[in-house]
Amino acid sequence: MSQQLNTRDPALDVVRAVAILMVVTIHTASPALYGAVGTAHWWTALFWGSLVRPAVPLFFMCTGALFLSRDISLKKLYGKNFLRIVIVMLFWAMVARLYRLVMAGFTFEGLWQAVQDVLLFRHESHFYYLHLLLLVYAFLPMLQVFVRNANRKNMLYALGFWFVTGILLPLLRYFPPFSLMYPLEGWYMLNMAYSSIGYVLLGHCLRQYGGRISRRWYAISLLAGFLLILVGTGIMSLRVGTLVEIFLEGWSLCAMLIAFGLFGLVLSVKEWKTLPVRFTGRLSRASLCIYLIHGVFLEVLEKVGLTANSFLPLISVPVIVIIIVVLNWLVYEVLARIPIVNRWLV
Repeated sequence: MSQQLNTRDPALDVVRAVAILMVVTIHTASPALYGAVGTAHWWTALFWGSLVRPAVPLFFMCTGALFLSRDISLKKLYGKNFLRIVIVMLFWAMVARLYRLVMAGFTFEGLWQAVQDVLLFRHESHFYYLHLLLLVYAFLPMLQVFVRNANRKNMLYALGFWFVTGILLPLLRYFPPFSLMYPLEGWYMLNMAYSSIGYVLLGHCLRQYGGRISRRWYAISLLAGFLLILVGTGIMSLRVGTLVEIFLEGWSLCAMLIAFGLFGLVLSVKEWKTLPVRFTGRLSRASLCIYLIHGVFLEVLEKVGLTANSFLPLISVPVIVIIIVVLNWLVYEVLARIPIVNRWLV
């Protein structure tokens, strides 16, 4: 989403295009997920919510597939990629604050508070991806050294360690006996930031060695992850009468299985037709802009009465997603034609 290199990989463009659709779908379906558990509205919202959980991890996997397969100097990494994300983050965080300030009633005190919030990284909740991406970029040189010198066994060990500590333990901590081992699981569990680095390495490994895995296993992984989220969330939520989000977490085992399966399936495609490639390539380019401002459009639609709860989410969610993506895409197409803006802000 955020990385632009000289050459484009159509498979990674497809992954990024799918990932940004997933992001918008997650936020669109959320209001219906917090409704009455067990209703048709809730189940259809859960269907969409279960399918799209690995949105942000997929972006990190694309980062790994792009950056770890080539040498990137510190000057380029920090002078272009890192700096661009900082500028993008601060600019659009300020835009979001100004929008809310104008809607609530502009005051100079409010403006000063908005400036402080932006500079202190008190941003919109979905900006967490940009915060994590900065850490990932800072860690890339060390990860590149590891990749250049590691053999296949070293790679598997690193991925295995990440899987157990960063993916598996965060889920198991909710169930006995791990739920009874609070200090131990707290010490060993990796947080989201370092789990993101694991996804970067996974993306690289799948691009380098993923062709050795049968497409059938990728499909099984994708389906298993989806069903685990859908069934697990359904059963646990019905039991307590309210939404249980354990399986819906973006860094959960279930989301990782979907991400692994989807990424592997897309990379296994040998040839891409021209028209779909042009579409996904352009949507991939627009993904950062869509990610940053889609929340504003969701709020506008909510003010006019159009949300996932307006009618059955099985239909309302994709309809709203299409509207949001098209509107955001149009904004991107305008901004992408403005010098400097197209390089540093979208």
